[in-house]
This record gives sequence, structure tokens and C-alpha cells, in this order.
Amino acid sequence: MSAAQSFLLALRFALREMRGGLAGFYIFLACIALGVAAIGGVNSVARSVSTGIAAQGQSILGGDVSFALNQRETTAEERAFIERQGRLAESATMRSMARMPDGSDQSLVEVKAVDAAYPLYGELKVEPQQSLDTMTGEKDGIYGAAVTRDFLNRMDLSLGAKVLLGSQTFELRGLIESEPDLLSSGFNFAPRFLVSLDGLRASGLIQPGSLVDHIYKVALPDGAPDAAIAEVRRQAAADFPDAGWNIRSRANAAPALSANIERFSQFLTLVGLTALIVGGVGVANAVRAYLDGKRGVIATLKSLGAPARFAVLVYLVQIMVIGLIGIAIGLVLAAIIPYAAALALANYLPVAGGGGFFPGALALAAIFGLITTLAFAIIPLGRARDIPATALFREQGFEQRGLPRLLYLALAVLLIAALAGLALYVAYDRRIAAIFIVSAMAAFGVLRLVADGI
Repeated sequence: MSAAQSFLLALRFALREMRGGLAGFYIFLACIALGVAAIGGVNSVARSVSTGIAAQGQSILGGDVSFALNQRETTAEERAFIERQGRLAESATMRSMARMPDGSDQSLVEVKAVDAAYPLYGELKVEPQQSLDTMTGEKDGIYGAAVTRDFLNRMDLSLGAKVLLGSQTFELRGLIESEPDLLSSGFNFAPRFLVSLDGLRASGLIQPGSLVDHIYKVALPDGAPDAAIAEVRRQAAADFPDAGWNIRSRANAAPALSANIERFSQFLTLVGLTALIVGGVGVANAVRAYLDGKRGVIATLKSLGAPARFAVLVYLVQIMVIGLIGIAIGLVLAAIIPYAAALALANYLPVAGGGGFFPGALALAAIFGLITTLAFAIIPLGRARDIPATALFREQGFEQRGLPRLLYLALAVLLIAALAGLALYVAYDRRIAAIFIVSAMAAFGVLRLVADGI
């Protein structure tokens, strides 16, 4: 009988065996499904956010390229170089304290000062709608400001109130509903306080040694390719090697957010892998108990002349079919998660977009599920292969402590190594992944020793 014929016959036997249902495999199914769903869903959400960042790079960054300087403004030569590249919008950011004029209350704020060109891309949404000059301009020696609702709630104020920033009085004229380039600034520790550059200079906060970042964002001519941005960066490095500026492009609009998403993705991927490994223990126990209940069938197959490997193949196919059912359930859940996350995060993470279907992330989760199922099922199957039919008919199960043949041990080791290698390969931080793998192996070793002692 050819290998193909053996497989088809084993598949027929396996499907017939499964007519009795999946009793004894529900925990196995749940662990595999949850592990696959966690890995596939988390990676799909991460890719959805990354895709959103790439697609909205201009709006998130607020330009095609930005030049950031700490504690100093550009020189005349540096500014002339930047202005030659395209439309320029200048801003400055710093942290300071906004105080009530009578000194009764104060709050830490993230100050952002902008010029009239802001924003180059996207839309600043404020309530009530008004021009930037009207909102932040100077009237009778008082400049305007726009703030977030958090600031109003914290200070128990409303629009029209006046606060001090440095030595300058500001009138709260607008409530910020949406700031187009908010994500590019990373994590904010305090509410936004949006003013004009002239207003910030009038506050007296910009002094030698002040912790202020001066940011120059450029909109290149329409349709400028990524190669044009790369050329701007190359020229900036060549013409001003000692400028000390941090240059970012629309392709890397929110590096802090991207890094945090990657770390979060890795953490939850390891959580999902933990569920799979726990499910793997369930696989081994379920397979062992299931084969113990099928000893009469295995004995009958061997007594009728079926090769030992055929009996192994029948139940390997059956275990893999059950595993594929769990993987399929997990993949369906994983495919839904990005859409659910997009709805849940719409107000907090606009780049989550409308979700999406990411076959690469789902394929990775499916591979994890398949390897886990095989790795933990192969040892019980190998033990069943070498038990003679006479022992099975005497109601002897799989309580023996003997190891299966070297081939099955080698396959199990190879599959576990593949699982560890895959976890390392996809990890954002391989050091953390390596610690996880070593810890998991150590935990299994300790539990094995405890079991042997008992």
C-alpha cells in the first residue's frame, strides 16, 4: 500500500472514530482556540495600527519631514535650508505650570506653541470653530489659548477664563477636540495648552537652558516620493553635520507609539503562547487518556495485521483534525478582534482605523497552534505504538514510564525547538522571548521532577 493510500485509509478510520463526538477534548480545544486567537488577534491589531500609521503618516507627523532641535532654534543658514524644501510650519513644545491669576490653583500642562501655518496636514478641531489667529492671537495684551477638557475639569474652569503661563496672561478661547499631530509627540504627561509662538515668547518661559523643543515641519511638493525625503535627510546630514537635530519622516511618524505597540504585541503574543503551551499539556493528557480508552481498537488493528505505524497514523490524523478545529475557531476570533479593537479604540487611537484582514498574522498563529499540537501529541502516540496487542487486551493502559522510540523523541524535541525558534524569530525583544522560553522549560522540568517524586 502506497503512502497516499495509507493516509487516505487512516483518514477514513479517523473520521469514523470521531463520530462519537469530541468528549475529553473540550479543554484541549479551548486552550488551542484561545492561544491561536490571542496570537492572531494581537498581531492583527498591531499590524492594523502600523498600517494606519503608515497610511496617515503625513497627518500624524504634521508634515512630510520634521527637524527637531532641543534648547535652541535654527540658525539663519539652517532655516534657509529647511525653507527651500517646501512649506514650513514651526512649533515649540515644553512643560510648564498654568496658574490662576490669584495663585489659588495650578496645573502642569504640555505647552505647544504654533505659527500661522499650523497644521500643514490634517485639521485642528476646536469648539467653537474659529481661525487659529482668532483663537491664539493677542487682544489688549492678552493672548488666547486652546486647551483640552482635562485641563478645564482639573482647574474647574470654562472657556473665557484667564490663566497665567509664565508671566503672560492667556484667555481660554477654544476647547481642543482633535489635534492632528498629537501621536507624533509621544506620551503626554499633562493636558495640552495650545498657544501661538508669539504668546510663548511673551510668557518669558523661553530662557537659556529651558527644556523646550523647537520643531520645524515641512510639506514637500505634492506627490514627493520617499526617495525625495531620503535626499532631504542626506543633504541635511551633509550640509549640517553638527546641527544635532532629530530628523523624522512620514514613514516613521510615531516611533514611540510604534515601539509601544510592538512591545504590547510581544507581551500578549507570549501570553497567547503560554495558553498554547498549557493547552499542549492538555493535548498530551487528552491524547494519553483517549488512547487508553481506545486500546481495544488499537489491539484489533494490530491483531488484524495493521502495521504499528498505521495505528499511530490513524490517531495522529484524528488529533490533528481536532487540533485544526481548535485552530479554525481561534482564527475566526482572531480575524474579528481587529474590527472590535478599532471600534473600542476609535476615540483613543485614531490610527487603529477600521480594522482589517491580515493573513500573515493569522498564518503565524495557525503555525504556532499546529506545532504545539504536534509537539505534545507525539510522545503519547509513540508510546502507544510500542505496546503489544496482548498487553492492550489485558486492560493495560499507558501507565508505563518507558520512553517511546528515539524517532518520536527526536520529533518531539525538534518540534519544541521549532516552537522556541519561531517565538524568538517573531519577537520584538528577543531577550525577553529567550527568558520566557527558558522559564517555561524550567517550569516544565520542575513539574516533571515533582511528578516523578510523587
